[in-house]
Amino acid sequence: MTACIKLKPYGQSQYFAALDGFRGLLALFVAIYHTIWFSHINSLTFFNNGAVIIDLFFALSGFLMFYLYDGKFNNDSDAKAFIKKRFARLYPLHLFMFVIFFGFAILRLWAHKVGIASHEMGEILPFTAGAKEGWGSLLSHLTLTHAIGLNNSLTFNPPAWTISAEFFTYFAFLAIMLWARPKSLLNFLTLGAIALAIYAMLYQLKPNMDITYDYAVLRCMAGFFIGMIAAKAYRELKPKVQVMTSKTRIYTFSILEVGIILASTLFIIFCGGKFQFFVAPFLLAFILIFAFDGGIISRFMSRKVFRYLAKISYSTYMTHVIISIAFSILGNTVLSHFSQNWDAGWGGDLWLMIYLCVVIGVSHLTYHYVEVPGSKLVRELKSPSSAKPLTKSV
Repeated sequence: MTACIKLKPYGQSQYFAALDGFRGLLALFVAIYHTIWFSHINSLTFFNNGAVIIDLFFALSGFLMFYLYDGKFNNDSDAKAFIKKRFARLYPLHLFMFVIFFGFAILRLWAHKVGIASHEMGEILPFTAGAKEGWGSLLSHLTLTHAIGLNNSLTFNPPAWTISAEFFTYFAFLAIMLWARPKSLLNFLTLGAIALAIYAMLYQLKPNMDITYDYAVLRCMAGFFIGMIAAKAYRELKPKVQVMTSKTRIYTFSILEVGIILASTLFIIFCGGKFQFFVAPFLLAFILIFAFDGGIISRFMSRKVFRYLAKISYSTYMTHVIISIAFSILGNTVLSHFSQNWDAGWGGDLWLMIYLCVVIGVSHLTYHYVEVPGSKLVRELKSPSSAKPLTKSV
């Protein structure tokens, strides 16, 4: 079996192909998790307990940020450039999707006003008394402050809470790298202790890891710090892995990869509720093992299809909920005319497959026509202090 696997020169690239591939796949898992009709797939315990998957994104972000930027922050200019770059990466698509959800909120108001939509029991329309989606939550989305406890629930584009949490975590990361850059084992043990302390506190406050609009920044920081520790461990272990023979490396990491996949899957399935707060060792092991791209699962996750899914993963993550809502409405208004139980049996599974295809297609478009050009536009904006004077001095 190993004879047909082509091994590229090891350790010569900073591209973590397997981790990137998992990023694309897990974005689809999140899209499945947020579907609101029945299917055999989204009813699996794996997806019912799937909120903890998000913590892998946080840890992966911490891994990449530390690995790529450690030693790169020497002054305030470096810090400002970093924040601008991350803002350019996150905000344009976030703003675009917020506008979509704002339009959807206005459409709901209009549909009820003209009688197209009927008022359901307990339904509170946006921008009315008691509504969770009002002018305050609108402002919090525009300022990326919608995941720091200002709101009492998720509003507008629900997954966008992670964008707010991660953006604030970047400032904590900058503060650490500028004034307390971790170098020694003790430094990283301290980071680990802080992460564990956060999980312990959240354990006391919440029933599970489905923590979004209130303590999201703390949740993100804990995962982020675990990722930073994984990056340090990767650097320390990399020279030892590089001297392995190709055959030894692929056998060793194939066993490790299968083991962590099984362990992580079993953890998600059987460790719901309070047990989810013990996710840290699984995050650390998953990222550290797959960072080496050494085994057969890494080779599989490095395929072009997963790299493509990784490329559009942010778009997938940000666009899928509005598509899920549209598919649910379409199913209940159109498919229900053909069958009242349109989502029973295999019908919901087929609808799920069509939905995922649409999510991928839409994400491809938003990546190329919103995400990339929007990011470029923000990066090219110059601050007033760097702008050229309008007139020459005499």
